[in-house]
Amino acid sequence: MNITEPSLYELYDFVKYNRYLFDEKEIRSIEAYINDTSANYSGGHYWLKGQLHLLPTEKITEEKIQKAIEIDNKRVAEYGGPCNGMEAASMNNHNNKFENLQTVLKKYYESVELDLLRPPDKTVPNDKGGKWYQMILKQTPIGK
Repeated sequence: MNITEPSLYELYDFVKYNRYLFDEKEIRSIEAYINDTSANYSGGHYWLKGQLHLLPTEKITEEKIQKAIEIDNKRVAEYGGPCNGMEAASMNNHNNKFENLQTVLKKYYESVELDLLRPPDKTVPNDKGGKWYQMILKQTPIGK
């Protein structure tokens, strides 16, 4: 039972409808990634960790996250640290946005998992609970 990875658009919608789960810096980071896609120079893309060029419709997978980290580490090793204050600020901004994105993803997965495992709400007619709850109920003695 796997949870499908979200795209940036899906993550943005999730944050928008569940704002109470997130602090302002997490919300601003997702909005900043969305805003990057509409910048004239972006061609509709954004840069994960400032390194990996993605469309907002592409799924944000663990492989893509690791690739962005690899690219970033490789570039730091090749070029060294920032050469001026503006570059340092840009790198810091990308790192902060990326860390916040990872926090948002963690909260997304936790929330979706809780919903999938949710038992039925007795106050809602015909509510059978989350999909995983229903599967567990059918496959284990709990449902017998």
